[in-house]
Amino acid sequence: MASTRRMELENMSHDDRPAIPPRISHRRLLQGLAGITLVLVLTVTLQVTDFLGKRPGLPWLQLVAMIGSLLLMTPLLFSLTKRSSLSASPPFWFAAHVLASMAGFVFVSLHVAAGRLLSMPGVLYVLLLFLIYQGIVARVFLSRQFSHQFGSRETSFTLTTTTRHELAGIIAAKTHLLKRLDPQADEALFSPNLKHAVAHPLLTLSYARLAARESRLVGARRQAGRALSLWRRLHILVALLFVFGIIVHVLTVTFFAGYVAGGDAVYWWHLATWGGET
Repeated sequence: MASTRRMELENMSHDDRPAIPPRISHRRLLQGLAGITLVLVLTVTLQVTDFLGKRPGLPWLQLVAMIGSLLLMTPLLFSLTKRSSLSASPPFWFAAHVLASMAGFVFVSLHVAAGRLLSMPGVLYVLLLFLIYQGIVARVFLSRQFSHQFGSRETSFTLTTTTRHELAGIIAAKTHLLKRLDPQADEALFSPNLKHAVAHPLLTLSYARLAARESRLVGARRQAGRALSLWRRLHILVALLFVFGIIVHVLTVTFFAGYVAGGDAVYWWHLATWGGET
């Protein structure tokens, strides 16, 4: 049954397939990686020479940091749209996620160049560097393994007579469950998203478990290799830590300006000076 599904997808005419906008090429990504490295060198140089006076909260630098932070939230929006029914063009959102991240990095680097790298905000900057480098390197150098993992050829899967019968049972269960979860969807192409999770949380969880069993059964993760299976989880984990850190940083400099200043004058825009000396 699984083989039949794959053959049907292979035999689809090009006219039947949805148009996919071109993705960012590997060459462009590598050029972006070189640009990010150049910005990093300039940032460290500005810090060492104290060119901006160690005052990252100056009005124009604070504004730059706000713009950069908003741009860096685009990947979060990309993640949400990708997992919902709002994303009509995932490649477009991926391109926006990459370009906005690079632009946000440039803006934030100006803010960081006036501060101290060996500080809590400096740790956030290091996390951002890791996300950009790890994301681009994985996209460029592991893309062939991704293609192998999601290839439709029979040799890309580890199927035996026993596993074929078990796989047929899983697909039948998924098809039955899909009639209640999304009657209009095709089991061969369906993937649950946030809309399904909100409307039918238990059904979505059950379907996801069946899909995970199917993935393990065909050996998709074994074909991908350990590095390929872990890099995406690591990327998401570090991204969540970064977003959490940005939120904490914004809240502290806005409402706990006295604590952040550490006894010095609060010269940046803020709403409260909680945490300062009374």
